[in-house]
Amino acid sequence: ITSTWDAKVAGLLVSWLPGVANGDGIAQALYNESYEASGRLPVTFPKCSTEACSHEDERSSVALGKEIDNREYWTFSEKALIGYRWYHATGSEVSYPFGAGLFAYGRSSVAYDGAWAKADGQGMKVGCKLKNTGKFSGRDVPQLYLSFPKDIPGDINSKPEWQLKGFQKVLVAPSSPVEVTFALTKRDLSYWDDAPGMSKWVCAAGEFTACIGANAQDAIKSGKGTCSTFSSPCGQESSVIQAVEVWALQQQQQQPRHQQQTRHTLASRAALVASCSFLVAAAGVIGWRRVGAARRASHARVEAMELLEANEEPQNEHFVE
Repeated sequence: ITSTWDAKVAGLLVSWLPGVANGDGIAQALYNESYEASGRLPVTFPKCSTEACSHEDERSSVALGKEIDNREYWTFSEKALIGYRWYHATGSEVSYPFGAGLFAYGRSSVAYDGAWAKADGQGMKVGCKLKNTGKFSGRDVPQLYLSFPKDIPGDINSKPEWQLKGFQKVLVAPSSPVEVTFALTKRDLSYWDDAPGMSKWVCAAGEFTACIGANAQDAIKSGKGTCSTFSSPCGQESSVIQAVEVWALQQQQQQPRHQQQTRHTLASRAALVASCSFLVAAAGVIGWRRVGAARRASHARVEAMELLEANEEPQNEHFVE
């Protein structure tokens, strides 16, 4: 936490762990010799909830701070609300947000405007314009944050309000607006569904909001970032797939118990046969009898897997427990 003293300094330099050549590297970045200081924060610098910033105030200002004494953080109840996602969810004010950094050493600034979104096959393309409002060139790092449809399944801690989906570093010169474009794949538009029988990524149906800005806080602020909404390109497909998967799960649950046990037995036998076949091959056995045994084991594995996939009763009682 720097909020108790950073108002009294002209600038802050965070060099992390630069190594033995840190002096030359920092000097080059500070004086813009060969390397511009255009890095961005990979973490959030919190802001104390009070000016006095007592020990209790400090803990209440940071993620999981209130759970240190009772050790509730051991339960991982925060789930997906990690880092900047927690500060978004709680509406906490921060000193320096995730992704923050100076543009052109603070001598110029970049305005974000004209966000757009359009379908691109099974995904989307999102972009906007960046305009240098000053007299000095610099490298900016536009960041794309995505808000999912509100009705996707899961509790509140499993559904962050905003998620970083892309970033770029671009040179923005005065009087030369730059267009940036981000590609969102089907995977980028998916959420993890851990409902019974699912445990997979599912492309969300509904309306998304994409915002682009200089950091995690400014991107979603009016007048700072720029946003666009779009409908999911795979909503109808996802609904059909989910309906089929639910139907298949219901059919499986309605099957007689002995059929379910048979499939489980086949799966166990197939895994065992595969292991035996692998061990024979790995041992380098060249005797025709053992090679023949490995081949027969491989055939038996294929037959067992075919029976498993076909959901049929085995014809050989040797496979039945």
